[in-house]
Amino acid sequence: MDIQVTQSHEITVVALTGDLDTASAPQLKGTLEDLLGRGKTRLVLDLFGVAYIDSAGLGELVRAMKRSRECAGDLRVCALRGNVLRIFEMTRLTEGMGVYPTLNEAVASWR
Repeated sequence: MDIQVTQSHEITVVALTGDLDTASAPQLKGTLEDLLGRGKTRLVLDLFGVAYIDSAGLGELVRAMKRSRECAGDLRVCALRGNVLRIFEMTRLTEGMGVYPTLNEAVASWR
């Protein structure tokens, strides 16, 4: 998995490329824990480059969302497509997590 972190004003954008699964979830966990530890609590995860996600990947996203909310922030996701979008819909994460069609919309939702 490739993880790119950029800053857009007070919003931290984390763009993922590759599968978000048992093998890559620890890498994402480390990145998100580091960001949250440095006070980066307004997070947008761009999942356009993710074609596959399993329960470990979903679990990591939920954990990071809860942690960011504990720190007066939030985690939002964007650009879900194909099977990843279907899994979010089936697990009803589209109802409990901020899900946006595009990166621009997710970043703008903070304003």
